Amino acid sequence: MIESKALGDSVSINFQAWESIDTLTALANDTKVSFLALPLNNAVVMYNKGMDLSLMNINTWSVMDMVTTDPAVQGWADLKGTTLYVPMKSSPVDYITQTFLKQNGLEPGIDIDLQYTQLAEGAQLLLSGKASTIVSIQPQITAIQMKNDQVRSIVDYKKEWQQVTGLSTDLPNAGLATKQSVLTSQPELVARFQEEYQKALEWTLDNPKEAGALANKYFKLDAAVVEQAIPHMALAFASASDSKEVLATYYQTLMNYSKDSIGGKLPDEQFYYQP
Repeated sequence: MIESKALGDSVSINFQAWESIDTLTALANDTKVSFLALPLNNAVVMYNKGMDLSLMNINTWSVMDMVTTDPAVQGWADLKGTTLYVPMKSSPVDYITQTFLKQNGLEPGIDIDLQYTQLAEGAQLLLSGKASTIVSIQPQITAIQMKNDQVRSIVDYKKEWQQVTGLSTDLPNAGLATKQSVLTSQPELVARFQEEYQKALEWTLDNPKEAGALANKYFKLDAAVVEQAIPHMALAFASASDSKEVLATYYQTLMNYSKDSIGGKLPDEQFYYQP
């Protein structure tokens, strides 16, 4: 959107990356910030804390995956008695993985040992041979597989989510939010941003090589890794107003483990941006 001047020559888009939830919260409180790209659980936590947010869309779905180098592990049953390394304790990755383990008859701490790691640490453990099965996210998984072609996926999180919930949609992960104040003062801008964002996401899927180059330019990421990861990153646009059922199911799944994971309650209607 920045490169193509998607909002017109008279509108500039200033992009700022955040590295921690504290920084994200500060940006959400900054009156100069109009839009936020963020995990869906953080969006609802901030909203439930009274912050000025409205979820516009879901754009990233099941980026998490379980990968292994162990030829004996072909499915859930083969994980019994093994150790699984999981990143980001008490995060959606953790809670969703535990949900799927239990759905497939594996009780964490009894049938399977869960060990928590940092994201990069899990990758290093797998590549060094100190771990045989880990949960990770894209594009980290693609980067791992580019270094070791024996690393393979053993779980389809989208399929598992559909079996657990009975929904036909993928497992939601991240999206785009705006501010209620921006909606009030510049509704046309928000509508245009949503429209152009969808176009940009579809362009990314159609042009992974060019998108990889932009990821390198703006995020300092490895362009080749991003290019190969894009088809596996479950990028797809869905407006928040059309996704209330899947979002409510996702939030309820997280709340089953911890109310704090979504800020104590399911969001009300005002949370969902309605054009």
